[in-house]
Amino acid sequence: MTPIRRTDPVGTLLSPAVATVEPTATLAEAVEALAADRLGLLVVTGPSGMVGVISERDVIAALADGADLEVERVREHATDRVVTVDADLSIAEAARRMVDAEIRHLAVTRDDDVAGVVSVRDLLVALAAELG
Repeated sequence: MTPIRRTDPVGTLLSPAVATVEPTATLAEAVEALAADRLGLLVVTGPSGMVGVISERDVIAALADGADLEVERVREHATDRVVTVDADLSIAEAARRMVDAEIRHLAVTRDDDVAGVVSVRDLLVALAAELG
């Protein structure tokens, strides 16, 4: 197996499935999906594709504001200004974009469709592997 390098495309780090949730789902349903797969972020999808993302931080903020997880909807708490990068961008540049945007998850696209999400942990593992 060839080791991953920081110059490799960030798309090489993607898993085959994208975890999604509908905007009309309750926050409780989003929490269940996050917990079930031990994820930090779900892509919010509508009929035309990605309409936002909801992270564990978004849910915590909602709880801090007194949200009722069984009543409030994902669309009320999701981020609709999503930072994305093309799958061909280097791992190092993707990491830089995450630092600049102060985010822990980055949506990766191919041909304008969401191909997956990388996390700070994914990038750290890849960069640490290169360092040996």
